[in-house]
Amino acid sequence: AGELSAESIALLQRALEVEPAHWTARYVLALNYYRAPAFLGRSPLAAHELDRLIAQQGERTDVPEFARPFEYRGLLWSRAGVPDSALAVWQRGQRLFPADTALRARLGSTGAAPSQPSSPDAPRDAAAATPDSASARIETVHVVASRTVTATGQATPGERRLTRSEIVTAPGAMADVLQAVQLQPGATRVGESAELFARGGDPAETPTFIDGGRIASIVRFEGLSGSTFGALDPWVVKSARFSTGGFSVQFGNALSGVLAVETDDRPRAAQWRLGAGLAQAGATARLPLGARAGAWGTLRGTHAGALLRTHGRDDEFARAPYSLEAMGAFINQPKVGTEYRALGMMVRDASARIVDANGYRGAFDSHGATHALILTSQHLADERPMIVRTNLALSERITDWRFGVLARDREERTGVARASVEYTVGTGVTLRGGVEAGLLSRGEAGAVPMTAEVEPGSPARFLTASDSSTWNVGTHVEGDMRLGRFNLLAGVRADRLPGERQVTVDPRVSVATQFGTWTTRLAAGLFHQGRWRAEPSIPDPGTPGGLPRQARHLVAGVEQSGAIALKAEAFVKDYAEYGAFGSGPRIVDGRARGVDIVAQRAAGSRLTGSLGYSLLHAELELHDGQTVRSPYDVTHTVAGSATLRVTSRTTVGSSLRFGSGRPYTPILGADDAGGGRVTPVYGAPTSERLPAYSRLDARLTRYIPLRRSMLVGFVEVLNVLDRHNVAGYVWDADYTERRATRTFYSERTVMIGFELQSH
Repeated sequence: AGELSAESIALLQRALEVEPAHWTARYVLALNYYRAPAFLGRSPLAAHELDRLIAQQGERTDVPEFARPFEYRGLLWSRAGVPDSALAVWQRGQRLFPADTALRARLGSTGAAPSQPSSPDAPRDAAAATPDSASARIETVHVVASRTVTATGQATPGERRLTRSEIVTAPGAMADVLQAVQLQPGATRVGESAELFARGGDPAETPTFIDGGRIASIVRFEGLSGSTFGALDPWVVKSARFSTGGFSVQFGNALSGVLAVETDDRPRAAQWRLGAGLAQAGATARLPLGARAGAWGTLRGTHAGALLRTHGRDDEFARAPYSLEAMGAFINQPKVGTEYRALGMMVRDASARIVDANGYRGAFDSHGATHALILTSQHLADERPMIVRTNLALSERITDWRFGVLARDREERTGVARASVEYTVGTGVTLRGGVEAGLLSRGEAGAVPMTAEVEPGSPARFLTASDSSTWNVGTHVEGDMRLGRFNLLAGVRADRLPGERQVTVDPRVSVATQFGTWTTRLAAGLFHQGRWRAEPSIPDPGTPGGLPRQARHLVAGVEQSGAIALKAEAFVKDYAEYGAFGSGPRIVDGRARGVDIVAQRAAGSRLTGSLGYSLLHAELELHDGQTVRSPYDVTHTVAGSATLRVTSRTTVGSSLRFGSGRPYTPILGADDAGGGRVTPVYGAPTSERLPAYSRLDARLTRYIPLRRSMLVGFVEVLNVLDRHNVAGYVWDADYTERRATRTFYSERTVMIGFELQSH
């Protein structure tokens, strides 16, 4: 409720910046403040807005709803223990509106006699009531979002929006944006890493955008099996939109999905928060800078030492994982409809986990750093319904790995500039167009294994420091049209993608129609992605290799709104134009098809949450004619979370993650490679599966109102059932004995912490 109220207040404040005399916007804003819990201390704000309404109305009596500010202002005086002032306000209002029974009742409760007989009451709390007379008509104000990161049409399927409150309160998500997104339908449960596998696609097929800018990485603690956590502090994330297919032509160089994150708006009031837990601590501050500018910043540090010691797991790491993250933004709105924003991000992370992989057991020493700068602007034209947006995103990800003979230093840098125009043509028709251009570079040094073996003394190739680069350019245009019951979103984009020489053309179309509480959607389109991607650090001859550069999407869905919303989508995704990548059997074609189903109980009831199920069948065709499973062919994925409000200040929640075992290629034995070395003999590609992954988490939260602040304490238990999930298998040096490796949370883990927030 607090998150929704804050979002409503921000929108209303922006509306009033556009039109300060808009009565309905100020009235709803006053009610937001009036109805806030007392400990938030918003009564003075409500009084200020009601006083402005009363002054603005003057002696007008042509709109019955104008009686309400007198009633609520008197109630605020009464709350404050000033009954004489309350009586004076009610009497003034009753003189202007003698037929208003609410004011008559207030005066009657004080013993003051009403000045006129009663008559039928005027409507109460009709926040959107519009006066009938032409002279008193409240003009409509169109509030334009400060930053549009996805298509605004309702035709796009496969998208789920998560608010900050949903991210930080999701049981088992540990206030991690990527972990919370993984609980959504369409996110294939491949393992326990933070990467997003959208409907069987590789994580590289789902790029991340922050405030409209594409960045290189948002992960921490990278290893051979992927990263462990995301690197975005959710306390400055306004929302995260996860699209799993059929997305708009606004996004190019993506084959499977898009994660679009929007950060907080310009602060209009000073706020702060402090948080600490068993493994993490952080602080956030928001500060207005005059009437048109503001800044916010957040700092978060993570150190797993105490967590590992309290759970008896010190021997799993040569050095406990730790990280430091900082984000900040400055927002300036010099005039109505114009905004300039600068956002900076810095991440440092390191860990040294004892890893048993590729015939060697030792410390996987990893260091990482992420830097990003995103500059955005928006301008709303004065005389026409047109918005111009620009964006420049500069980012880099630096990683340093040491494991056996592997010594890899890699630096990846991206710079992408985007500009777009949005124009509303009459009622129900919006046109969008834009251009983008980017530069990408990569530097590598160190030593990489020449075989799958990494133990000291294994064959390795030493890399001299090298740099390579590429570029991309693209343009798009689309129309968003309302045609009766139908909403049509159609567009086309053209790109010269990173690492490619030819220009690709991607047409996409989606249509939605609504009948009562039911909405149906159908989308189809062509998607391309460039071949520019770093090769794996360790060769994997057993896993099929290849880089798809084209995908065709067909998505059909149906949705019903209500207290329990239901949504089902069926999809087909055909891959083509595979390029060389990796060292395994070469892929020439691929396909993924399946169904996503989700049921969600709306917020506001004692029990809220969602339960989703995904059915996936993903297969590959190899150059020798074989048809095999995709490495991400997780047939069944179940993800759900639920939170029960036990009392007004206590909630309990739980989340479930399940994924049927992902495919892998077995090792059947070994061949003599000479010189006392052996090489593995692989079975049929991806012919076996790991055991199913399953994890049940729980969370207890207690809310304690304080003076002008809120203290939130929580206890979170990860892997309640202490299930030893398998991350993969490793073999000994001569490939005669197989051992299972465990996921990071393969043992029950207890997290405790608190958050203290001002309001």
